[in-house]
Amino acid sequence: MADTINLPNPKERNLFFDKQVSQSSVNTLSKDIIEINEHDDYIKKIYDVHGLNYVPKPIKIYIDSYGGYVYQCLGLVGIMRSSKTPIHTIVTGCAMSSGFLIAISGHKRFGHLRSTYLYHQVAGGAFGKVKDMEEELAEILRLQQAVEEITLESTAITKKMLEKSYRGKNDWYITTEQAIKLKVIDEIIS
Repeated sequence: MADTINLPNPKERNLFFDKQVSQSSVNTLSKDIIEINEHDDYIKKIYDVHGLNYVPKPIKIYIDSYGGYVYQCLGLVGIMRSSKTPIHTIVTGCAMSSGFLIAISGHKRFGHLRSTYLYHQVAGGAFGKVKDMEEELAEILRLQQAVEEITLESTAITKKMLEKSYRGKNDWYITTEQAIKLKVIDEIIS
């Protein structure tokens, strides 16, 4: 009688992000991504012992978010980019502001046919003494630079396109069809 190998099952990979980007919502999503990666590493070691090859299925993050806080978003983007397990982002409704950054940070990106995307400058405010306001402005500009770098690295959006949107001081709404052309997403789900 042949020996039976009992192998562990992978963790659930469908994650849903339909919230404001906040410390609480990002902590939950970050924890899930980290735990899936750690579990995949554990499974890979067990497979290796038995001479088997383990190829993890991607983590799928379903996004419908109007955005939120930049600091938490940048932390999540770092976790997503360092994930050994591939992450697929799927926009079901909207990916706006910080939600846009999360959507473009997937290793592979999808959008439903009538999903909407929004890019805009970082918003902030300052009050107090002049020195306090100068420090706040410097920090907002640093965050804006980080947002621009991620956008330019992850899409076909150019610096010139970003500057045009800033001159108009407008929110830049992007349709699914435009998102494909701009490489905001790789594929439309219809």
